[in-house]
Amino acid sequence: MKIDGPLGGQPVELWGYRCNNMLMSPAVTERLINNLDNLAEHGINLISVSLQGTNGGFPDADAGPKAFRSDGMIIPAFADRLERLIREADERGMVVPVVVLQPCKDQTVKGEMGVRRAIEETGRLLTGHGLKNVMVNLYQEFDHSLRVDHEVFREPDGAANKAEVTGWFKAEAPDIEAGICPNYKSGSSPDYPGVDVRFFHESMPAPESGFAVNTEAEAFDSYGDEGIFNEHSKALMAEIWSSYLGEPRTAMLLQSPYVEGISGATLTGPNPEMGGDGTGVKDRGVRFFFDWMREHVGRWEYPAHVPPTGSS
Repeated sequence: MKIDGPLGGQPVELWGYRCNNMLMSPAVTERLINNLDNLAEHGINLISVSLQGTNGGFPDADAGPKAFRSDGMIIPAFADRLERLIREADERGMVVPVVVLQPCKDQTVKGEMGVRRAIEETGRLLTGHGLKNVMVNLYQEFDHSLRVDHEVFREPDGAANKAEVTGWFKAEAPDIEAGICPNYKSGSSPDYPGVDVRFFHESMPAPESGFAVNTEAEAFDSYGDEGIFNEHSKALMAEIWSSYLGEPRTAMLLQSPYVEGISGATLTGPNPEMGGDGTGVKDRGVRFFFDWMREHVGRWEYPAHVPPTGSS
C-alpha cells in the first residue's frame, strides 16, 4: 500500500496489531506508545485503535472507550490521545487504522445527524492537524444482526448507505483512505462506490481486488481466560498469518482478547505488551506472535522490513 503524507509516499508492506480499546485512558494510551518500539522491532507497523471501543470482554463487554458525545462531537481528551499516538507512530514509520463507530457503542450517538457529525468530526480532526499516516474504518461490522442502532449502517441498500457515509467523511478528508467493514455473517460486501480500503474480518474471504485489510485475524484465546493458547490453536493461527506472506495487496491485524479485553483475568487489560508465550495462567500473552513476526517478516525500519538473519 502507498501511504501519502508524513510517511513520504513510499509503498510499504503492512503487518498489524489490533489495539481498539487503547484510547480509553491516558495511562493505557501511554502504555501503547511505550510499546511502539518493541512492535517495530518485531515487524509490526500497522496499529489499529478505535474512537468507540470494541468488546471489553470480561467482566464488562461495554467498558471500552466512548469518544463521542451524544451529538457526535468528539471529546477533546480522546482527540488529544489519538493525535499523540498517530504522531508517535509516524516517527517510527507506522500506519494507524482509526475505527470511528461500532455496533456495541453506536447507540451512544443520537440520530443520523449525530452519526454524520461524528464521521465529519473525525475527518476534520485528521486533516486539520495534518495526520496522514492513517486509514479510516468508518464502521466496524456493518449490518451486524443484533447491535446496529442506525439504519444507515444496515442492509438493504448497503452499497448506497456505505457510499453516503464515506461521502460525509471525504467531504472533510478527501485525501485520507477510508472504507467500511461489514459483519462477516451479513453477506454485505466490503466493496462499494467510493471505497479506498476494503476492510473485512474473521472468516470472510479477502476481496479479489484493491487494497484490503483483515481487521480481525482472530486469536483463539477467550474473554475471561485471556492469553492462553494450546499448540493446536497456535498452529492454526500461524497458518492464517502465513497466508499473508508475499501478499502486499492484503494486510491483517491480530485480534486477541488478551490485547483488547478490559481488566480480564490479568486485571491489567487492555495489554499492548506481548506478555508471555500463552502456555498457562502464569504465562499469559501473545509473545509467540511477536516471535513468528520476527522470524518470518523481520523488524520494521521504514520504509521496509529488515529480513531476519539467514533468510534469503
